[in-house]
Amino acid sequence: MDVEVLALAGAAAEALVQAMVSDGWTSARARIARVLSGGDPARVPAEEAELERSGQALRGSELSPSVTAGHWQGRIADLLTRHPERAGELTALLRELRSRPGGTAHVHVGGHNNGNLIIGDHNTARIHRPEPR
Repeated sequence: MDVEVLALAGAAAEALVQAMVSDGWTSARARIARVLSGGDPARVPAEEAELERSGQALRGSELSPSVTAGHWQGRIADLLTRHPERAGELTALLRELRSRPGGTAHVHVGGHNNGNLIIGDHNTARIHRPEPR
C-alpha cells in the first residue's frame, strides 16, 4: 500500500477520533459519512451509524483512542485504495476538522508495536523500522 495513502488515512483517522469527542460531532459525523460512502448516497446512513457506534464506544471508554483510530485508518485507507479520486475531498475534510475548535475534550492517539510503524501527520509520513533482533 502507498505510504502517502497510509499517511493521509492516519491523519484523517486521528482527526476523526478528535472530532468524536468534540462539541461538533453531529455535523462532523454527517460530513465524514458522506466521504466514507465512496460517493454512494445509499451508504451514508450505514456509515453514520457505524461512526456513531464507534464514537459512543470511544466516549464510553469501551475502546481506546488508538484502537479507534487504527480501525478508521484501515477503513479510510481501503476507501482511498478503491477510490483514489476521493483523496481531495478527504484532504479538505481533514483541514476542516483540524480548523474546528477542539470542544470539551482532547484525546491522544499513539501506540507501539514491534513491527514497522508508520506515523502520519500534516500529509507527511515517517517510517520507523526497528533494528533486527
